[in-house]
Amino acid sequence: SKVEIKSNKLTSDFKLTGFLNTEIKKYVFVSYLDNEGTITEESIGGVNTNLLPNGAKVLNIDPKKLKLIINFENENYILEL
Repeated sequence: SKVEIKSNKLTSDFKLTGFLNTEIKKYVFVSYLDNEGTITEESIGGVNTNLLPNGAKVLNIDPKKLKLIINFENENYILEL
């Protein structure tokens, strides 16, 4: 049996490119639909950023483990650099 990988707007159009950790905030460098920039743990697609699909929320940024966790369509996605 094969493992199916669900392709959706998040995994096909979203790329994680880097992390920046400051004393005040954690940032993640991303590209989404030909836009590039940073998102934070407050980022919500369609609300305060165009760097995530509408409704996608950043749940956690872990710059030490280079992990980003995003909730999109009631599923959590763990993206690693």
